[in-house]
Amino acid sequence: MNGMMFAMYFGMNTGLTSGILLGAIYRGDLFSSTLLSILIGGVSSCILGASYNTVTSIEGLMSGIMGGMMGAMLGEMLPPEKSFVFINIFLAFSLSSLFLFKVLMNHSSVIKSLKDLIKPAIVFILLTLYLLSGNLLEEQWIQDLQHSPEQQHEMHLP
Repeated sequence: MNGMMFAMYFGMNTGLTSGILLGAIYRGDLFSSTLLSILIGGVSSCILGASYNTVTSIEGLMSGIMGGMMGAMLGEMLPPEKSFVFINIFLAFSLSSLFLFKVLMNHSSVIKSLKDLIKPAIVFILLTLYLLSGNLLEEQWIQDLQHSPEQQHEMHLP
């Protein structure tokens, strides 16, 4: 049961993250972004599920397909600057959940103490701070590019 939950969560999260990213990149081409995100989400969770058993692999595959479709639609609908916020959120969840899966694999499905949750919580907080600081730097970088004298000079040329 733990393996099925891991494969489904990982497939859904990977499909959503890659779908939002590809939907923002391939704006206007929903077919390509959906197909690629389905492949990424489905294959990643199928590989993870295959380490447990066939049923887990199938559950992960279907979850990855569903996440890829939803992520591509969401990435297509959102403006690019908003889609990057969602990408950062889902990346933080994906990466920090890998540490939580390691904890749950060692202790079956029961968390015996809060010490088991410290490492995933610290990783999640650090990843969130890293991604948020990247967003703040990105906004500042875009504003600097828009106000640079070279950029303004090039914009006035015919």
